[in-house]
Amino acid sequence: MHKLDCKSDLASDSWQPSWVREGRKPSFVVAGASSWESFGHLHFLWGNVAAIDVLNLGKNEGENYCRDLNLLFAGLPNTYAGTCTSCLNDKYINVVARNTVMLLISAQLPPAEAAEVILHLWYSARLTQGMLTLIDKHVRKLIADVLFKIKDKADNVLQSKKWSFGSVEVTVCLYRPQWTTLLQILDAKHDIATTEEERRKVVLAPHRVDNRERHLYSLPAYRRLCSTRFKETGVLAPFGSIFEHFDIPNPLLFNEIDSTWLQKDSASPLDGWSMQSILSATNVQRVAKNDLSGLLYFHIRSTIEQFCDRIQNPVSKTNFVLYCVDAAFLPTVFPMESHGGFDRIEVSNIADEAYLGLFKTLATFAPLLKERSINSHATLVTLFLNACEIANRQMGNDFDANLQVAQMRKLTRFLPFNPSSPPSTRSAEMMNIMAARDLFRDYDGIFAFYMNAADFKACAKYAGLEMRKRNTVVEAWPMRLKKKPKEKGADEEFQTLMASCCTGAERYVEWVRLNAEAGTVHSERK
Repeated sequence: MHKLDCKSDLASDSWQPSWVREGRKPSFVVAGASSWESFGHLHFLWGNVAAIDVLNLGKNEGENYCRDLNLLFAGLPNTYAGTCTSCLNDKYINVVARNTVMLLISAQLPPAEAAEVILHLWYSARLTQGMLTLIDKHVRKLIADVLFKIKDKADNVLQSKKWSFGSVEVTVCLYRPQWTTLLQILDAKHDIATTEEERRKVVLAPHRVDNRERHLYSLPAYRRLCSTRFKETGVLAPFGSIFEHFDIPNPLLFNEIDSTWLQKDSASPLDGWSMQSILSATNVQRVAKNDLSGLLYFHIRSTIEQFCDRIQNPVSKTNFVLYCVDAAFLPTVFPMESHGGFDRIEVSNIADEAYLGLFKTLATFAPLLKERSINSHATLVTLFLNACEIANRQMGNDFDANLQVAQMRKLTRFLPFNPSSPPSTRSAEMMNIMAARDLFRDYDGIFAFYMNAADFKACAKYAGLEMRKRNTVVEAWPMRLKKKPKEKGADEEFQTLMASCCTGAERYVEWVRLNAEAGTVHSERK
């Protein structure tokens, strides 16, 4: 199998997309087509930015901090020995169902066994019969019992259930119809032929071949093989693994009614993890250095096993509380008096204009932060994914034209070409150049324009917050290129960013409460 794959055209450095070989215009540049339009269902079950440590105690409260912590999303250091309560919310029941199942498994099974099951629940389209039996025993029966007990309850009242497993507590707070859907997801009778057809209709759609191959061209040869093999098999495992015993559809990745695949065709397990961590020396010792699927498999499995071992450790107590509501209504679901405030609140990119927006995000979540007198390091973490693109358009064509000149000057140091004799506009090389130039934008200047246009200061002051000048929880620009041309590791850094779903424009902003005398928090309940 390995020999056949290694002789594949995809493994060749000279491989070209089919539109080049066939001498035609790629479908994503035809009249009326959007260059980066998505395809499939818009559930983000695998994430689209690398995981972050939302505590970073060493740069905030200190590694030896032992007071109880309340978080919306967390990663715990091994030195922490207090009680940590993590509240996880998503408005989509499929996401909450996935989180519920994985947490219940992580709390009950031995860490190594739990890690293997959770990895495939998270990323594989098919499971083994043994995995499904474990889910039925440790999860489905618990959910069915809850639903039986609340069958006569009102639909518009939250129904909470707490399960205790040693040092771990898992509490799920759902409305009765949501509990019903949760059980329906686990009970769905999917046909393997149907689910595979539905999955392949999205991830291997014939009319999307040019989009897939444009992405493949930006990858190193070995990554093209791994990416293609994962789309074909749907199972995350080392390259060359046998999947005959993976013959049960994963109920968490397909719609419980019609068996449709729940994600976009571009969704990739790689998008939620740091490439630097995946390529660590520990992982490379386990599989061939070019087997990216194997490296990712062992990295995720090891991370999950450490997580399970950590939460099952009796030295500390870990509580998980799950909700399925619109983020704007979270303050009404768990008012301040029920938890005393949060030490960290991570809200993903809902502060982007397409979602809640900055003003409403800050006004909604500021009242949930702990007072400075209790924890001066309490932080609200927001992520902006679209701000720089919006600001770039607002800054006008003249700015964009000047910007492109500077971008191309930097780009040629990584992708050399002669500007006076550039590649054909249909060539894969030119497509790569056009995609790569955005990695070299002056995002500091663009984001500064956005902050002024969106009036960050006024939004923060109204909410009783202030923007941190220097982040202490997560790096402000984690995905941007940091190394200079010809610096050691610069080419690898460039290739890694090129191959990812990121552009370098991903900006984390941290917010803390104002001093009591500096401003007043306005509670937003609209």
